[in-house]
Amino acid sequence: MITVEIHSNENRESYGFQISGHAYSGEPGRDLVCAGASAIAFGSVNAIGELVKVTPGIDQGEEGGFLSVTINPSDLSPEQNVRLQTILQTMVTQFYTMVASYGDFIELKYKMM
Repeated sequence: MITVEIHSNENRESYGFQISGHAYSGEPGRDLVCAGASAIAFGSVNAIGELVKVTPGIDQGEEGGFLSVTINPSDLSPEQNVRLQTILQTMVTQFYTMVASYGDFIELKYKMM
């Protein structure tokens, strides 16, 4: 199962996420749940770089199945924070959509920072 963990503070602002595991919903190279989760995650990372203009901390598993992304809130201006929150809220909405259809293969959790 793929686990998506959103890292949020007490104000429900998110400053990172971690994705781990494998969906095993299809044969390797044809696993649509894995492909969808990867597209959402990497699209979000790219949007953070392009629209927020910050480089997040990234830790990635060598053989796939793990991605950790962190952003230091103190490095952000108020405008950058608004953009970041919009990107991460959009990402969460996309993952909720996947969970609704493929809940046997992907789950979404929150972790307080």
